[in-house]
Amino acid sequence: MTVPAGLAVLDIVPVSSVARIFSREDRQSVPRSLSRPRRSPAPARSRERRAVSRIPEYLTQSEVETLLRLAPNPQARIIMAIQWRAGLRISEALALEVADIVTEDLDHPLLRVRLGKGRKPRLVPLHPELRAALTSYVGFMPRGQHRLVTAVSSTAWRWVQQAGVRAVELGALGPAKRIGTHTFRHSAARHWLAHGVPINAVSVWLGHSSLQTTLIYLKLFPDPGAFMERVP
Repeated sequence: MTVPAGLAVLDIVPVSSVARIFSREDRQSVPRSLSRPRRSPAPARSRERRAVSRIPEYLTQSEVETLLRLAPNPQARIIMAIQWRAGLRISEALALEVADIVTEDLDHPLLRVRLGKGRKPRLVPLHPELRAALTSYVGFMPRGQHRLVTAVSSTAWRWVQQAGVRAVELGALGPAKRIGTHTFRHSAARHWLAHGVPINAVSVWLGHSSLQTTLIYLKLFPDPGAFMERVP
């Protein structure tokens, strides 16, 4: 094995391999500081790239509506609509059943998320548009089917890619925009903030365990209160 210039052997050989080379007595004499290779700090440019990559990609409402129209099948369309209007993770959306559409209170219908992250259930307000879409969709579901969508996450991701390709071909979506199932969740959070939903409510709807996690969406919409317009 050729060792690149500037690298010590301990930098590239796993600790477990090094330990096997030494006898028991030798290992006892190895300084503690050599038992685990130290990582060199990442260059400033690498840290900047990581910081930029943490800004979530999002879609505008018109772009989402285009993708919904171009969805390859009804299941694809409803799963996109659920993520867009309820902000669910793809695992949460795929686990939804018909019984999770809670409409006892007609003025405040809800969507019950039973399998949230960390096994934490929650209730999310049901947007009128999503409620209408679900009512229509459930009416055409096969009898005896309980889950709203019978697909896995990789299939849902492929549906989004198919719709995205068509949108790019039609000039409705920029070719540089990288989208996936989680993009709808990011888009929902930004859309809520842009329309005056308090960030603590957004945090609850998204199922975040900490408000700190939700603050990342202020990078997508840094002035939800339109404060800059009021600055003299």
